[in-house]
Amino acid sequence: MEHRPPIRIAVSGCLLGEEVRYDGGHRRSSYVTGALGGAFELVSECPEVGIGLGVPRPKIRLERSGGAARLLGSRDEDLTPLMDDYARQAATRFDEARVGGVVLKSRSPSCGMGDVKLHESGAVISEDGTGIFASRLAAALPEAPRISETDLESPAHRDHWLTRVFALAEIRELAAGSADAARLYEFHARWKMVLMAHSEGTARRLGRFLAATRDARNGLPRYREEFLAGLAEPASVGTHHNVLLHLAGHLKKPLDPGARERLQSEIAAFLAREVSLAAAVRSLAAWAARLGVQSLGNQAYLAERPKSLAYREGIYRDERPAGLTSGSPAGPILPVGTPATTRR
Repeated sequence: MEHRPPIRIAVSGCLLGEEVRYDGGHRRSSYVTGALGGAFELVSECPEVGIGLGVPRPKIRLERSGGAARLLGSRDEDLTPLMDDYARQAATRFDEARVGGVVLKSRSPSCGMGDVKLHESGAVISEDGTGIFASRLAAALPEAPRISETDLESPAHRDHWLTRVFALAEIRELAAGSADAARLYEFHARWKMVLMAHSEGTARRLGRFLAATRDARNGLPRYREEFLAGLAEPASVGTHHNVLLHLAGHLKKPLDPGARERLQSEIAAFLAREVSLAAAVRSLAAWAARLGVQSLGNQAYLAERPKSLAYREGIYRDERPAGLTSGSPAGPILPVGTPATTRR
């Protein structure tokens, strides 16, 4: 695997085992400290301590007031301005440190994302609020993908977040170097299949954009914005299946009929939610390497990632087609229309 500097991930301090919660405790996550800590450089962050609240401390809450969410202390003091200012400072620090992803504590009135209790006049009116720090950070640092520790337990959510982390790190490298047309085309060819799994429309639109552009340096900001926005859309088992078939098309001629049938069965098993995406990807990558298929040699979709992350190793249990089994027809291995190594 190509050597790159470690990617920095900002993490709520309590998830790292730091005793910074309101009750003086922590919520250490073994996946965060073990898997993520082994693959990335972790940067601790606790916004509540950051705005001067002590440990231990009275609980704070998210309160709806005047149509907007506010962060209130135990005596109803409004902590929102303090947190607004702190979030802006944190976003600046993260940007300067080139933080490539954020893991935040779920259900926290500061850090939670879509799972926080929202109060009004002393009563809980919903449990789908977003913490003030999390919402402000998203607005100030939109490129860095965010996830909660509970969503890291979902294979589909975890894989989506990790994909965006890897992609942001690479496009930052592209922007930091001499982004001539050749390098931008090469980047698009490397990531096109990943993007196709998340947003086929974005992938095709950016292909047309690159075919028409003559100034890669000036075109890079638009490309970067649309590329990252496309990756922010969730993939599905069906879109991954289509990409697997497309990549398998590169192997149609070199593979003998028996090997082709085995590969097709592995891809069908993924569609049936019987094996992980990683199983099909590993098989494709192994055949490509064994047969020397150059068009697949540098594909980000087939790239090896740190094993500790369990990237693509889980089974996507959602959207299971009724009655589908590994023996059900998944369609032929399709011929490749536009090779991934072309500019478009």
